[in-house]
Amino acid sequence: MYGVYFMKLSMYSVCLIWIILIQISCDSNKKSASQTDSSLVTDAESLAGELMDGDTPQAAPEMLAGIEQADMESTAGADLQAGFEMQAGNESQAGTESQAGTRPQAGTESQAGTMMQGGTESQQGGEEVIAGEQTIGGNENEVEPTAGDQAMNTPICEPACDGNEVCYNGSCGTYLTGVFGIDSVLFGNDDTFNSQILRAQNPDLSWRPSRIYKWRDFVRAVASMHNPGVGNIRLWLGDENIEDELRAQYALVHLAAFLAQSMKETIKYDACDENNWDNSNNYQISNACGQLGQNYANYDCDMACPQDPNMTQYATTNAQWYGAPGPFFCAPDETLRELGLLTADGRTGHWNYNHDCWPYPATEMDFTPSDEPAYSRPDCEVYEGQKGGKWVWDGSGGSVEGCCWWGRGVIQTTGRCNFGILNHYLGRGHLNPQDFPRPSQILYPELDFCSDPDLICRDGAYPELKWIAGLFYWMSSVQSYDVEGWNYLQELRNYVNGGMNGYAFIDAVSGIVNRGCHNPPCSTGAVDGVSDRRANFDAVLAAMGLR
Repeated sequence: MYGVYFMKLSMYSVCLIWIILIQISCDSNKKSASQTDSSLVTDAESLAGELMDGDTPQAAPEMLAGIEQADMESTAGADLQAGFEMQAGNESQAGTESQAGTRPQAGTESQAGTMMQGGTESQQGGEEVIAGEQTIGGNENEVEPTAGDQAMNTPICEPACDGNEVCYNGSCGTYLTGVFGIDSVLFGNDDTFNSQILRAQNPDLSWRPSRIYKWRDFVRAVASMHNPGVGNIRLWLGDENIEDELRAQYALVHLAAFLAQSMKETIKYDACDENNWDNSNNYQISNACGQLGQNYANYDCDMACPQDPNMTQYATTNAQWYGAPGPFFCAPDETLRELGLLTADGRTGHWNYNHDCWPYPATEMDFTPSDEPAYSRPDCEVYEGQKGGKWVWDGSGGSVEGCCWWGRGVIQTTGRCNFGILNHYLGRGHLNPQDFPRPSQILYPELDFCSDPDLICRDGAYPELKWIAGLFYWMSSVQSYDVEGWNYLQELRNYVNGGMNGYAFIDAVSGIVNRGCHNPPCSTGAVDGVSDRRANFDAVLAAMGLR
């Protein structure tokens, strides 16, 4: 009996330390996610014409993007908010609870949901509003297809490619650019990248290969975004018509920079969906609507998804520390009322992370969570590996009707505006084509990201989507970045041509992603996790044979 109490006491001590670490990380990371979203929106405007084969939408999306979770410091450069609250100007949300869906907030529940990238935050009525977003990068930085690559009107492979193959120019194969230095890395040893680069941290601070992010899915996403790309915009893989060795170095450094940021923002936490990391309100259930006073449904723009109060969604991933809140969900008030969960005045509750689940049924080897929505699952069986915590329906949280727009993906896509842009350019579409012409080539015409945003994270036929959303952000907000004389592609070339020495280049990229500017500290604050991002960059370059 004393042994049992001792074990539980030890466990609580470890958990307390982990929660404290997470909270510290969460506080520092909150900023990055917010910034991310806004940048998407802004870029959406600048990319709109390019993305549509020359047809410019009559109304460009207002920049709005997803605000970062924790700090809510919006960053400044909102580019194409397209659905990603990815990362741009706030600290990773994903890490906070250790998992989140947004930037890593490592100590708290990561969140990922995202922060807008755009301007500075201004507070109105207690909520932070992102203002002054700036459009990042003009069109001169956007990568247009060349005759050699035939990006537009490239046939999509049907049936889809299997195994290690990707679709290129309508055919499946283990090649993408025809440049050995690039293709040999992308199609080489998956195990190296899965075990050394795509790693997640456990609550006990040990490391393991990510269960969510896999190298092969990343390569497929890279292939799709390079060719055919999105409209006339393609993922840059080095300049053509230059010596192959140099082109390979350019391309691999470009991918390494993206991976270095993703490793910090979400991969470290094995987060795809944003975590419930805001403990300022005792982990309210209604944090799904927006954390730290945000309202993701209000991230509006001309291309935003319509608001549907009847939508029901529940997250695929959530944090895993002891007592970590269960996955986010949204549902109509009437649905929850019929289950007896709402209070008389239509309110929800919070997550009690102090509740112990001994003897821990969710840790049994054969345990699988119920297929029922998260709010209907038994206590202590809400998610796999759960050791503590439970829903408390005491009216402390607000309604979650229509609150389905939390951050998702490797660089958190957040808010109705971002998901709407994503749906228009990559999915089924929901806008009048007379006002918003569609690209001639749509990667996922059968998928509706407006009616089912968790397609990005849900296990199934499209595991590359969590990468696709992040790369879309990268193409619109980082690859195209050209502000105050700092041009991303040219600075990358300079870095390679100069021998790939120092950290000035990756530090600037970290500033763009985490804070919205290339010369931090930005108006939104210092970059979160500078040393981690540098170490990640070095690790990826080494794995690619560039170190």
